[in-house]
Amino acid sequence: MKRAARTTLVSVYNQVQHAFDGAEQRLNRSAALGELTRRYGLLLQHGAEAQPLAPPRYLREIAHAAGVSLEQYRWGLSARGEYSSRKVLMFLFSGQSDQPEYIVKMTRDPALNPRLENEYRALRRLADTGIGDDQTLPQAVFFGHHNQLAIVGESIVTGVPFEQQSAGTPGCAFMRNAADWLTDMSVATTDWEAATPAQAAAALGELFERFARIYPLLPEQRSFMLGQLEALSQSRSAFPLVFQHGDPGTWNIWVTPAGRTAFLDWEAAEARGMPLWDLFYFIRTYGAWSARASISGDITKGFADQFLTDSPFQTLMVEATARYCERVGLPGDLIEPLFYTCWMHRGLKEATRLTPATLARGHYFNVLRAAIDQRAALQPLFALGAQVRS
Repeated sequence: MKRAARTTLVSVYNQVQHAFDGAEQRLNRSAALGELTRRYGLLLQHGAEAQPLAPPRYLREIAHAAGVSLEQYRWGLSARGEYSSRKVLMFLFSGQSDQPEYIVKMTRDPALNPRLENEYRALRRLADTGIGDDQTLPQAVFFGHHNQLAIVGESIVTGVPFEQQSAGTPGCAFMRNAADWLTDMSVATTDWEAATPAQAAAALGELFERFARIYPLLPEQRSFMLGQLEALSQSRSAFPLVFQHGDPGTWNIWVTPAGRTAFLDWEAAEARGMPLWDLFYFIRTYGAWSARASISGDITKGFADQFLTDSPFQTLMVEATARYCERVGLPGDLIEPLFYTCWMHRGLKEATRLTPATLARGHYFNVLRAAIDQRAALQPLFALGAQVRS
């Protein structure tokens, strides 16, 4: 009886704690109440080598190796959340400035080092290629490891979150600016020699086999996807690879004081990525964010309403794709297989956050299924193939 009582008490306690944690998270997201409800800590340095307000010694040494002195910088730290995938962030302030000059990211688990290492390489490659500037792209300043944890220091991009500035409509100037930025990046990095359509189809075929083992596709849906891969493999068009951001969701975009859009968080970047995928994903996340802000809030239904009907969002997708294909020179017969494999790829990434019981409810799995089952509704997009070829 005592053991049963203790079990019941622990269960009740956990439920109450969960309720309080949820309430705290909701309050923290409030612009008005967040400053009052967030929990803060004060870090103190001890020992003879400690310097007042100076960043940790290991950080100063990593920066010094790259020719950057942090001796006179003040610093602040943020270590939010309980997930090991979240980075520890340090903000470095020069002199008495209230605006940080650098942001430092550090992993919490060595297993996640490759993500930060990839971001550092991506930012250096973009800088070497001349893409973006310090107003629209973080500049990688220094990189190293401490206690087997990767550390990257980047310049701060000044601005505010995209979602605070955008109107959430297909005609939003900030949205169109972001779509054009992604298109510009593809134009500047197009590589027509790296792969043939058959090689691209073979690589995507391996991903599809993985996808089909994870998700419960119907036989006709599996057959349709295999048909898309076959069509890509048999294409006589040249196939370009481009530099991909990899995660250009609305949450990773900033709006600068000059009204320009800036892309942050390059951990998922691909130096030789698929064309159109960044653009499709960005427009989809923009539509999903707009749907969350609407009355319904059902983002899966929102996809159907926005992109599988004759709607302003579908027109947006068609027009942005047409501009992309024209500027990059992408052959029109590649649009359809790239569209479907984009959601397959997103579904694979999403699967890492799902359980076997929730796989069938995965957002991108259902986006892919809806796009297959209602493919006739997407003809305005796929009809671009004939227009681009002509």
